[in-house]
Amino acid sequence: MLDKIIFFCAVVKSGSLSKAAEEFNISVSAASRWVAELEKEMGVSLLKRSTRRVSPSQTGMHLYEKFEPLAREAREMIEEVMSTGNDYIGLIRIASTPLFATEHLVDIISNFLIEYPKIKVKLFINPFPVNLVDEVDFSIRAQASYKGKIDHDSSDVRKRLVSEPLVTVASSRYLSQHPAPQSPEDLATHRCLYSKSLVGGNKWQFFLNGKVSIYNIPNFFECDNSEILKRLALNHAGIAYLPKSLVEEDIRQGHLVSILENYMASTFDINLYYKRREHYPARLSLFKDYLISSLEKRLSEKKK
Repeated sequence: MLDKIIFFCAVVKSGSLSKAAEEFNISVSAASRWVAELEKEMGVSLLKRSTRRVSPSQTGMHLYEKFEPLAREAREMIEEVMSTGNDYIGLIRIASTPLFATEHLVDIISNFLIEYPKIKVKLFINPFPVNLVDEVDFSIRAQASYKGKIDHDSSDVRKRLVSEPLVTVASSRYLSQHPAPQSPEDLATHRCLYSKSLVGGNKWQFFLNGKVSIYNIPNFFECDNSEILKRLALNHAGIAYLPKSLVEEDIRQGHLVSILENYMASTFDINLYYKRREHYPARLSLFKDYLISSLEKRLSEKKK
């Protein structure tokens, strides 16, 4: 019965018998039989079935809410025991913003998997917040830091990985057709390119003489990918607000022009989030330390 309850929890979490069956490496017919046998043994209806998906009944949801935390804690304790010594095993689920994944994370994971071949990794490229309990073990997100910004849920642990200035840029051709803004207020008359999830959305913050001001820029173009925003700026589409490391080479080569340089902007932060746990699996501690040390080494070498 315990095996069937664990499987039932997987069905509820995925909303699909077939997805849960694939996870447990059984056929869909066997999956249906397991749920039917569990319902018969417990004497209650646990699932509501439709042509597209399954959902728990009220009783089924009560079972899921009561049992899933226990099952998760049991899995973590088992993995902790199995990972004693140097023989690390198990799955690590990571969600990352596209820019960090491309610049750093893929290379770090490649080296990590070579060094620890019994560990498996699932990488999700997603700039938006994810559930640190049900979906992933680690979430790496990019955010703009500015005074008054509401911080992330304090129940999660946050480790800042990277912090750098944001730079306001545009192409020479764009600036030849549109007078360069002399102050942040002038941005109201410009075509602004922004990312809601990566750098504070359409609220751009600037500092001058210790005074902090936040400006609502026009909603001209929105995209949650810094590389695409840079490309649009290079194609003379408007003014972008991007991490310095992403645009400094284009500025040096004259493809982009840094503007509003007298106004210090917000910082672009890459943060690592993970859940506080009573029983923290050894493989997760291993990866967290590996990620931080590898990134510090990469950034140090880049400065040389």
